[in-house]
Amino acid sequence: MFSLFVRRPWAIHNPLKSWTLAGLSMRECQLLVASMTDAEVKVSWAHHENWTEWKPLSEPECHDLFGYKDSAHGELPAVPQITQEDDHEITQVRMVTVGVQKRELIARKFTRYEAKVPVEIVVGSNTFSTSTLDMSEGGFCFEDKLPDWVAGYFTVVLNTPEKMFEFTCFLAEDQKKDKFRAEVAPTTSEQVINEFRAWLETKKFPAVAQR
Repeated sequence: MFSLFVRRPWAIHNPLKSWTLAGLSMRECQLLVASMTDAEVKVSWAHHENWTEWKPLSEPECHDLFGYKDSAHGELPAVPQITQEDDHEITQVRMVTVGVQKRELIARKFTRYEAKVPVEIVVGSNTFSTSTLDMSEGGFCFEDKLPDWVAGYFTVVLNTPEKMFEFTCFLAEDQKKDKFRAEVAPTTSEQVINEFRAWLETKKFPAVAQR
């Protein structure tokens, strides 16, 4: 007999999307992991109530979380169509949600500085050279549109007269067809971030005006 009291000893942390879910069953974890992009899987973590610390999803202890298999089911009916009236209601809810998220992001947002610094963007054997328009501890805006082969995780090499900085980055999500901005991934070492922060403080670049 199926029990409603399913054990929920798992938690998942996705730093790329800035969410953490706890009190999950194995099945729920498998569904979450199956819905992640490759980039999200690379940086996400799992925790079990019997563990003393979080573990990357790449660890052997987390391999069962990749075991999702869709159960057999009949053909689904056509998805319901959203009427104009329904769309208005959904839009209203979505606007409220975005407003809350935006307030949270503003509190954590890094100061962006106007600075033209040569960079190289490396993806496998491909290298693209450009310059920054502005930069912060959290990411970069580039002078030139990024090629289509820049996707997933890639390396941004910042070439300054004093030091070379190397970051692991991914494309900022809120962009249209042309891509100019990248965000620094959580996998970039704390040492690199600290050294870059100290370098920014010495340069006294003008801050980008708030919009």
